[in-house]
Amino acid sequence: MKTAHRTRLERRRREILRSLTPPETILRGSVFVRHRRCGGGTCWCAKDKKGHATAYISTTFADGHTEQISLPPELVAEARRWVATYRRWLRDIERICAINRELFRKRWIGKNLPE
Repeated sequence: MKTAHRTRLERRRREILRSLTPPETILRGSVFVRHRRCGGGTCWCAKDKKGHATAYISTTFADGHTEQISLPPELVAEARRWVATYRRWLRDIERICAINRELFRKRWIGKNLPE
């Protein structure tokens, strides 16, 4: 017979899986703003401490290579949402793994236990 604990774990796992956002909107990386001076002697940024603001996405690949992509202002909010979605996916996948470890620890996965 299924135990109440096993049933709760399996229900929680299904809830997490149902809550996952479609993977089309996942982006691993960080969105940040970098300030720089353009170098023009008459530009306002020559006197300003910060300079022009440019938003970027920084992504590190498995081989250690890092890529930075300049973002136009209209894409910054969307890029932040996609990165936040990735972080939620990561958190939820870890929660599912914790549930699976508990189920495996109890040897409930792979056995034909009576319902």
